[in-house]
Amino acid sequence: MIIALVDDRPEGLAVRAAFDAAGHGAAVHADLTDALMADAPWVAVALADAEGAVAALLAAGKDVFVSGAISARLQGQALARGRRLVSASPLDGLCAGFLEAQPAATPSPGYFVHPTAEISGEVEIGEGTKIWHFSKLLGPVTMGTGCILGQNVVVERGVTLGDNVKIQNNVSVYSGVILEDDVFCGPSMVFTNVGTPRSAYPRRGQYLITRCKQGASIGANATIVCGNTLGRYCFVGAGAVVTRDVPDYALVYGNPARLRGWACFCGATLELGTDAGGHDTTTCPDCARRYRRDGHVVQEVEAAS
Repeated sequence: MIIALVDDRPEGLAVRAAFDAAGHGAAVHADLTDALMADAPWVAVALADAEGAVAALLAAGKDVFVSGAISARLQGQALARGRRLVSASPLDGLCAGFLEAQPAATPSPGYFVHPTAEISGEVEIGEGTKIWHFSKLLGPVTMGTGCILGQNVVVERGVTLGDNVKIQNNVSVYSGVILEDDVFCGPSMVFTNVGTPRSAYPRRGQYLITRCKQGASIGANATIVCGNTLGRYCFVGAGAVVTRDVPDYALVYGNPARLRGWACFCGATLELGTDAGGHDTTTCPDCARRYRRDGHVVQEVEAAS
């Protein structure tokens, strides 16, 4: 498939006519943002001022047909990025031939990957998952259904993500991290995977396991020291530094993070004590779920009616 970024000059109109004649596998965009977002590797550029558009397309991982001469700078960018940059005039004839040779459009894979994202190795992506700008996945990686990876997210080898995992901008999920279903990772939070890192003494393959259990939420800029487990539906406050296991439903924050209270499945604060020997029960003020606490163990005792 090929798309085009054209203007109303004769060259652009000719490319548009070639696309109309092709009948399938083609689209024309007059806006650079649309061309960058389009799900197609090749872009034909027929603009009076093509230099900036071609540079942006190469940076986004597109291969480009461009009318007219190609500057040495653009040639260097294409070479450095491993992209194909072809100069052709008239451009309409090349586009028409290219389109006629293309097979009919194939069905969508069921997930979305932004053109600027990079995927390498064996990566399994579940249906409905969305991977946004400048993110990078280094397989083997397994990702469930309905996940969202924001801008500049890195997922390294051996990581497993469950269903409905939400990872906000600027988060790196290192080898040894396991995110179960419904985990939320706030913007710029940090995982680690080596407890005693040394540049001169690498410990590859000796990564400590960090498990975030179902429904755990991690606030912005929090740090999770490797080797610890975040319990089901726990809440880690923004900026917290987690240095030990976090119980189910616990609300922790501070540096180091300490138990400050308890959170419901829905996220509301629960009126339960935090003393190690106490016992009490409560009802969530927002969703009416009921909970029982025995020391530092909190359990839901009955579903909301």
